[in-house]
Amino acid sequence: MSNQIEVYDRKRKKYRGGGVLGFIVFFIAWIVRTLIKMLELKLGTLYTGSMIITLLAIVVMAYFAARLVIVERKIRKDPILKEALYNELVRLNELKAWKIGFFSMIVFIILAAYLIVAELLKDPMLIVVAALLVGFGSYNITVYLLDK
Repeated sequence: MSNQIEVYDRKRKKYRGGGVLGFIVFFIAWIVRTLIKMLELKLGTLYTGSMIITLLAIVVMAYFAARLVIVERKIRKDPILKEALYNELVRLNELKAWKIGFFSMIVFIILAAYLIVAELLKDPMLIVVAALLVGFGSYNITVYLLDK
């Protein structure tokens, strides 16, 4: 049974890592695309390329998220796996990650408020989406790093 525990632990780490990597690529490509649009630059090829990278990163994130959900479901259904892999440390790490995600969103919103007052940022939808991305990303990165 310990071999099965190690296999599921490795799978969970691998899928979390893949999701984090996909998110980082997505976030960078999304920022590039947003800056090109905000600054009204005439970089059509770069804009299209960043859009394609953004869409591919979404597909990668969806793949790893689906695989992680399947593994997590198997872990929670099997009592032995649940006891070994969904213990107090894992739950504590998830709680810490939620706190970090929440506070990173707060910090981002404060920064965005400053940029709005300075009239550097004018798109409210950009702020909402970016705040959600910052919260989501910081949660996933924190869970991944604490799980190591």
